[in-house]
Amino acid sequence: MQKIILGSAWAGFIRVLFGCGAACLLLIVTVTIWDVAARNAGFYAPIWLSTFVEFALPVCTMFAAPYLVRQRAHVAMELIDGALNDSAKRLLVFLTDIAAAGVSLLVACYAWIGGYDSWSRSEVVVLAIDVPRWILYAVLATGLLLCAIEFIRHAVLAVRALAFAHRPDAGGRS
Repeated sequence: MQKIILGSAWAGFIRVLFGCGAACLLLIVTVTIWDVAARNAGFYAPIWLSTFVEFALPVCTMFAAPYLVRQRAHVAMELIDGALNDSAKRLLVFLTDIAAAGVSLLVACYAWIGGYDSWSRSEVVVLAIDVPRWILYAVLATGLLLCAIEFIRHAVLAVRALAFAHRPDAGGRS
């Protein structure tokens, strides 16, 4: 029972992040229209708009990415999948999930290291407004870590499905 509650909470968390990413993207569109309309009307738009958009784009991406991985809505090579039989396809998907999780974790580690280094040096990105550089690293590291968790989840589910299919009492092959 506790496992089901945890899984439902995790799925809800991933959906909420996706919703926040979509809202962030809507906000980017809105402030971009505001900026362009203000400039064309001869008014001055707030100076922070371009910096907001520049930092919000990776935030939107990292908020939406774990949900897209969960739904398998990420980029895939269907041409290769179509040429394989079911067992080879399952193995390829499993291996790709493991590789994708590894790459996501590796890049997340580099982002955490870069973020910590940036935080310890008190680095700021000097644009229209000053923004601590570590924020971008933290967003990237967190989003990629969540993607890695989702890739690992897919791999575990694939192994469980394969083990279940080979159980004699499950109607699979013995």
